[in-house]
Amino acid sequence: MDSITTEELYWIRKEDNEAVVGLTDHALEKWGMILFIELPEKGVQLTKGAFMSSLETAVDEYDLFSPVTGKVLAVNILVERATMLLYESPYDKGWLFRVALA
Repeated sequence: MDSITTEELYWIRKEDNEAVVGLTDHALEKWGMILFIELPEKGVQLTKGAFMSSLETAVDEYDLFSPVTGKVLAVNILVERATMLLYESPYDKGWLFRVALA
């Protein structure tokens, strides 16, 4: 698979000293149908550029690297249970996690 830069993979919406993170339309198109996504656990400290989780498509499995540094405050478990939410509402209901920015 061609490499995709972090900036093309994630959207980040800053809300005060927190950030909400999700996958961009570009990433969803590039990967095709995501069958399974594993998100970082609540309370985990993420480091920008470091491994945080993975996802699986019909074709392959991919490692995900954090686009931000900070502590995970919330995880969208609905996305883990029903990945179609990523495609139906990627910039609203399909968010992945919320982080307290370092």
